[in-house]
Amino acid sequence: MQMIGSIRFATFAGSLALGLGLGGIALADDGHKHGAPLHGGKVAMTKEYHFEAVFAKDGLKVYPRSHEDQPLDASRLTGTATFYHPSSPKPWFERKLAPTAASPGRAPASIGSAADLSKVPATGVKVEFKVEGLPEPAETTASFTVPFAPAPGSELVVTKATQADAKAVAALKSCPVSKEDLDSMGGPLKVTLGDKSTFICCKGCLKKIEADPGKYLSASAKPSPTPKAGAAHDHDH
Repeated sequence: MQMIGSIRFATFAGSLALGLGLGGIALADDGHKHGAPLHGGKVAMTKEYHFEAVFAKDGLKVYPRSHEDQPLDASRLTGTATFYHPSSPKPWFERKLAPTAASPGRAPASIGSAADLSKVPATGVKVEFKVEGLPEPAETTASFTVPFAPAPGSELVVTKATQADAKAVAALKSCPVSKEDLDSMGGPLKVTLGDKSTFICCKGCLKKIEADPGKYLSASAKPSPTPKAGAAHDHDH
């Protein structure tokens, strides 16, 4: 009887450990699906999607992605962004959202609006978004609200790599986009977004980074204090 009781206890303990293990996996998977901001913006979840709202002084953009963290074709999406001032519950002003410009041959990855947001208070303002034309039948229109917060370094900065970048260039070795040698097009270019950066072989590789910067930019490659400048090569792949 004592042996049978021990076996039953061991079986129960094993089942409990397995259940806890599966629960941990489920939570980890759920966290992965929620994604993280790729452009320094604010992320909101809805039933079928997650959206990243990016605010800048000259306008705003909304990047829609699936719960599997895949970017959506935004070419048929429309929407509105309604701003609420902290001193009033009534709508302050509204902006229409339309597909943003994309590189030739590529679908736009965001919808947005050009607007002067430089005078919007940095804290206390809420923005209510409505996005229409979404592909999932279960949610063709999505609504969500995020706080207004200008994204730090929300624009890509392209500079010529300097001697200060030599160690990082040597560690990377090849272009993360083309997989070619970083020196193959006349010297590496440094691409920086906020506190993240990488190096590419030529200006033609910028298209893929602009479409999905989170895939290529790494926080481990710290930007050097070099002035903003245009890239020197126009080679395209």
